[in-house]
Amino acid sequence: MTGYLELAQAIARVLLRGAEVPRRQVLPIPGGQFLVMPAADQEVALCKLVTVEASPREEAGAQGRPSVRAEVWVKRLDTGEVFHLPGEEITKKRTAALSLLAARLLAPRREGALLLVGPGAQGEAHLEAFAEGFRLSRVWVRGRGPERLQALLRKAQGMGLPAEAWAGEEVPEEVAFIVTATPSPTPVLPERVPEGTFIAAVGSFRPTMREVPRALVDRAAVYCDTEDAFVEAGELQGLAKPAVTLREALEGRRAEGDPVLFKSVGHALFDLAAVRHLLGLD
Repeated sequence: MTGYLELAQAIARVLLRGAEVPRRQVLPIPGGQFLVMPAADQEVALCKLVTVEASPREEAGAQGRPSVRAEVWVKRLDTGEVFHLPGEEITKKRTAALSLLAARLLAPRREGALLLVGPGAQGEAHLEAFAEGFRLSRVWVRGRGPERLQALLRKAQGMGLPAEAWAGEEVPEEVAFIVTATPSPTPVLPERVPEGTFIAAVGSFRPTMREVPRALVDRAAVYCDTEDAFVEAGELQGLAKPAVTLREALEGRRAEGDPVLFKSVGHALFDLAAVRHLLGLD
């Protein structure tokens, strides 16, 4: 798959054009959930299948990272070709490209430091995406796993960026972009962040999960990936003001507040955009 900026543009085109995308089905399975996410337009039909299973730590009652496995089945309607694609890789790349699209459209500041909370696959993809889309001065990383944290710091340093672990309680004033990519059910950010910060919250995906504290959400200009986030995102439950979808933002609508919060829970529409881009159908 090509660069994040090109993929972000492909997502914007599909968002504005639209497609047939029913709400995802979530079925209980022993120890977790099975998600079925179909989407189709005039040229491509696909179905993404995802299993989310509790980690041993979760089963024991402690916080842990769930195991997520995904695959995508695709049919080109014009040729009849069928493809079986790696769902994890598509999800990783299109999620970071989606955040980049939102940031390029909505971020008040165009350069500065990046703070990554969660050094896993999404943290790595967002580092690559934001380094491609913005002029980054520094990278801070926070994570529970020291090996992953050090690996992401080394990756940032290998890209020519000063990088260090974020160990303090306050977000450094240099930070212009924040990405939270954790399975935490409780907030991972303080209530205050620097003025003009853009936050992409991509980790929590259930109504009981909240990476961003309520006081910060209440002050923020709130955006979300699609209308489904109103049901699925913990940060948007009981929100006293309207949130603007990314499609509405592309059409010119804006939310009010500071910082800017973009809440993403994922959607098959973005898988469709990534697959179309991969097949050269943009």
